[in-house]
Amino acid sequence: MTKINCQKGQSMNFLNPFLILIQLLFVILISRSEVGAADASPCAALLHPLESKVEEIKGQGGIWGMFDKNYKVRNHATVTLKLDSKITVLIVRLNHLCTTQNGVPLEDIAQILVPRLKAEGEKAVIEDLINLGHFEEEAEKLVTYARFAESNLNRKLEFDQISKTITASQPFAKRFVELSKKIGEIESETILTESKVLISDIEKFLRTKPYLVLADKEKAEIPHSRYITGDSDAM
Repeated sequence: MTKINCQKGQSMNFLNPFLILIQLLFVILISRSEVGAADASPCAALLHPLESKVEEIKGQGGIWGMFDKNYKVRNHATVTLKLDSKITVLIVRLNHLCTTQNGVPLEDIAQILVPRLKAEGEKAVIEDLINLGHFEEEAEKLVTYARFAESNLNRKLEFDQISKTITASQPFAKRFVELSKKIGEIESETILTESKVLISDIEKFLRTKPYLVLADKEKAEIPHSRYITGDSDAM
């Protein structure tokens, strides 16, 4: 009997550290999840419901994929793919506003060129870019971008304005989802007509909302150069 109790005691002594380790890991995981939730920016939290609705549709092949499965209509891609593209552009720009609210991080090219411009000067950097295979005009554009990127490193956006832009974007996501639900239920021509209207409305929204125009400008400024970053896919 004493031997059995002794074995049980040894077993418990063996298990206790293991149980303590499991409990500790559980506490760490819970703590990390709570920290992650706390770190989620109000902007990202506001955008998430809108973005998740769009992502759900894209996961089903987008309007193009869903339409293609339900209707035998030729050349519909000029409308359906365009709608998928426009809603994606909207989400991408809104994400840009959220992630750059307190400044635009330096992209790969700017990370390389900005320190060199400070250390070597513009003339030396341009000469080196030319030696790497760039035309003079290309080299000057890369340097101009680096200066632009540096000036935007600490630029600020008003959260109130971002919030209003996201809120104003919600009806487009809602219409996008509602349109997807109609696919297969109503005539294809009606789907295409409504898609064209939604495309037009999103395009107008992208053109007229100042912060969305800014997001487009900042993203469009980013050039590509495999001769600097080593990105063989860049052009």
